[in-house]
Amino acid sequence: MQASTRKGMIVVALANGLLLFGYGLSLPFFTIYLISQRHLSPAMAGLVIALAGLSRCVSSAISGELADAFGRKKVMMWGLFSQILAMFCLGLCIEFQAQVGWMLVCYFLTTFLGAFFRPASNAWVTDNTTPKERVEAFGILRIGLNIGWALGPAAGGFLVRYSYSLAFFFTALLYAATILYLGRLIEDKHVPCKSRKPSFVSALLSLKDSRLAKICFYVVLITAVNSQLVVGLSIHCKQYLHMPENYIGWFFTINGLVVVFLQYWATKIMAKIRLSTAMLIGCLLYAVGFGSVGFFDTFALIAVGVFLAGVGELIVSPGEQTLVSNIASRETRGRYLGMLMVFYNLGSALGFFGAGLLGDYVAPFYLPGPWLIVGAVAVLAGLGFWSMRRSLTPEEDGKTNVPVPIKKDTITLN
Repeated sequence: MQASTRKGMIVVALANGLLLFGYGLSLPFFTIYLISQRHLSPAMAGLVIALAGLSRCVSSAISGELADAFGRKKVMMWGLFSQILAMFCLGLCIEFQAQVGWMLVCYFLTTFLGAFFRPASNAWVTDNTTPKERVEAFGILRIGLNIGWALGPAAGGFLVRYSYSLAFFFTALLYAATILYLGRLIEDKHVPCKSRKPSFVSALLSLKDSRLAKICFYVVLITAVNSQLVVGLSIHCKQYLHMPENYIGWFFTINGLVVVFLQYWATKIMAKIRLSTAMLIGCLLYAVGFGSVGFFDTFALIAVGVFLAGVGELIVSPGEQTLVSNIASRETRGRYLGMLMVFYNLGSALGFFGAGLLGDYVAPFYLPGPWLIVGAVAVLAGLGFWSMRRSLTPEEDGKTNVPVPIKKDTITLN
């Protein structure tokens, strides 16, 4: 990757890191807030988080279409500005103990608007890289994201012990700083196609591409697994193991640190094998990591499971983004990556809701049960990604060093 390209990726990665640091300060603890302060059941809290996640599906599709039609940078900036307003209002609702209904409206707006940034950001990365560079580029993005994820929840775990509302105010402040930082340092090279108008029906029809549809389905499965880190693990540790919030924050931090320190080496290894094979390995690591959590009752042993799941994440996340980028045309990158985020958020929503149900109806009878189910879903996702190797060209599947057949010259005798 050229130095100028790498510099641009680092700028966007740091912006993503600031956003996830702000997210980690507050939103992962919203489930605990609903259960401990507003006395919702785990199933009801999971339903709230899931419905909010479904709203992100809609906004992700909108973001991808708008990014293709009007430019990546505009969508990133306006999405962030709107989210700041919603986040500040949510902090006020918590501070003044507003009615649950008003608080949930602000939370839904926060999650809906928060989904505008990532599809536009990913499309910007794709515009500025070649297929050969994309695994590394999305890997750099993951490092930035997980620096924020490593630091945010650790700080948030201590902060929410004193004030939940203050955590949300700090999040809004960090998002404002990100707008100022990103607005000055990146340029949008994307030239919107004048004949291309935003069409959300067309975005859905893009699933006629069977390869995109399959990738999106497997992303739903593995994202539902990944979302257990936020809701399932919080319920497990707080409700059944009675761990303090700062312990739970440290699990999030461990997950983030894994990616920060190991993502570079993972992308180097991934560059040498097919993406479909790498995705299988990542999903199996998820299965082993989360599948073992239910059998442990100490911080250290659960941390081992979180570590293994984190290694799976640093393979799967850049892999799925690269796969979708590789099969999309220049005119449909925003649309395809937007649809990826639609199903990513759908998977999160299903995972959040499933975590609440499993915590209420399975864990009381067999504590490892929810985590064994989660592990089985991860295995299914891995097998699905691996089976796609038959429908991808070698370049789309990450094999960029495929030898080109040399045609022999023919000699014509007169």
